[in-house]
Amino acid sequence: MSFRLTAPVVPEHGIQRRIASVLRIEIGAEAKISEHGVTWFCIDHANHHGEVPGIRVGRGIPPGIFDMLVLYQGRAFWIELKSRNGTVSDPQRSMAATLLLSGCRIGIARDEDEVLSCLDEWQIPRKRRVRVAA
Repeated sequence: MSFRLTAPVVPEHGIQRRIASVLRIEIGAEAKISEHGVTWFCIDHANHHGEVPGIRVGRGIPPGIFDMLVLYQGRAFWIELKSRNGTVSDPQRSMAATLLLSGCRIGIARDEDEVLSCLDEWQIPRKRRVRVAA
C-alpha cells in the first residue's frame, strides 16, 4: 500500500486568495499605494505542518495577529479572515483588544463581500468595480 504526504488544508488560505484578487481590483496591487493613498497586504503567519513551536513568536509574530492590514491616512485597519464555521480564538480576542486600544480599526470577515463591507464602513476609497451582495 502506498501513500502520499500532503500539506494540511487551511480553509482561510482559499478565502485569502479570493479576497486578495478582489482587493487588487478594488484598491490596487498589494504593498503599492493606490491613487487614493491606500495600501494593503496580507500576513502569512499560518502554523504550517512541521513548524517548530514558538518559532513565529521568536521572529516577532505574536499569537493572534490578524490576517490582513489596510493602511489609509495614517491609520491601520486590520481584518481577520475566518472560514464559514471558523471562530475567533482566545489569542485573536486578545490581539483585537490590543489593536483597538492602540487606535486601530478591526473587522472579522468570512468572504469578499464582508471585506468590502468593512472597507465601505471605514470609508476607505475603492474603485467600486466589485459589488457587495445585498
